[in-house]
Amino acid sequence: LETEDGYVIMDPHAAHERVLFERFMADFLDGKIQKQDLLIPETIEMKSQDAVRIRKNLKIFKEMGFGISEFGGDSFVIDVLPAHFSRASVGSLLIDIVRVLEQAGERDGKGRWREESIAQAACKAAVKARDKLTLEEIEQLVIDIASCDMPYTCPHGRPTLIFTSFK
Repeated sequence: LETEDGYVIMDPHAAHERVLFERFMADFLDGKIQKQDLLIPETIEMKSQDAVRIRKNLKIFKEMGFGISEFGGDSFVIDVLPAHFSRASVGSLLIDIVRVLEQAGERDGKGRWREESIAQAACKAAVKARDKLTLEEIEQLVIDIASCDMPYTCPHGRPTLIFTSFK
């Protein structure tokens, strides 16, 4: 991106991750999570250890906007996703979130689980390095990142924008 004083290199993945994180966190804290019903519910078969973790955290998943229910054995049916994360692979998203919840519970079960699990979900749902973006999508991402409270890094600390002066 060119400016009057130089140019800015934007990492689309990190920028999109920041946008998704801030939007979902705001919705979560306001209790107004936007949900996306799946046209065809997904049945996910988990490893036993991950299934136990998911069962233990079903209430948290529902608070986060997931429509998830047990389907026998180590299987779960997902019929609703948080709208901000509808691009993500459901199975890997659930596994990553539940592992973050477990790690956060060991360190600080009261507060950090939200930020860490939402940051992980945002990372999974954000555009990837090989994704092709249209000019309109790039322009919208620039507008969206500019409206963020903390537009300079993704939730994990990677830079979203790097400015280089013409000087």
